[in-house]
Amino acid sequence: MQDVLQSVQGRGRNAYREIKMSGEETECGFQYFLDFDFFEQEKQEEKKEIDGLPFFEKPENDNQRLMNLQYEYYHGRTEKLEEMFLLLLEIARKIISKETKEKKLIFSAEHKEEFAVDSASLVIEQILKNNLKIKTSFIAYMYLQVKKTMYSRTKAEKLEDYCIKNNINFFTLSEDEKRSVKRNLEEQNGI
Repeated sequence: MQDVLQSVQGRGRNAYREIKMSGEETECGFQYFLDFDFFEQEKQEEKKEIDGLPFFEKPENDNQRLMNLQYEYYHGRTEKLEEMFLLLLEIARKIISKETKEKKLIFSAEHKEEFAVDSASLVIEQILKNNLKIKTSFIAYMYLQVKKTMYSRTKAEKLEDYCIKNNINFFTLSEDEKRSVKRNLEEQNGI
């Protein structure tokens, strides 16, 4: 609604008449729908997207430091990506440590470090490949990446578990038998 009000400003006293409204009765009362071009707003914002990144004069926490590093990276200082990776790595280690303590998980130090590196790498990869721009919370995004690396399982790991559970020695099977086991696993798990 705020965006609509901003787009109406400067059009005069009766500008609200230019915006068509419709509505419908819901459980919570009457809900209004505005009829205007959302994509027009996005097109205007694309021009300001890089300038729209937050920057803090005196960063007070890791999230603000990451925001500043991101700002500097997107303003041509590509060397800031390395600093960003190191800070993301530090944050990932903290999140992993907290997660393992809270859930009473036991991982070796090497395994925890592997999770941290993978998590930080996922964020950097998104920045490089997809021009990821985070405007609110790097920490929240990092938390999701840590969860992804800690709890996601590959097809190979699922196949290994399936074989152990069903007492199948996968390495002694013929190629046809291996394909059959894989098909059974896919049918069972919907992979």
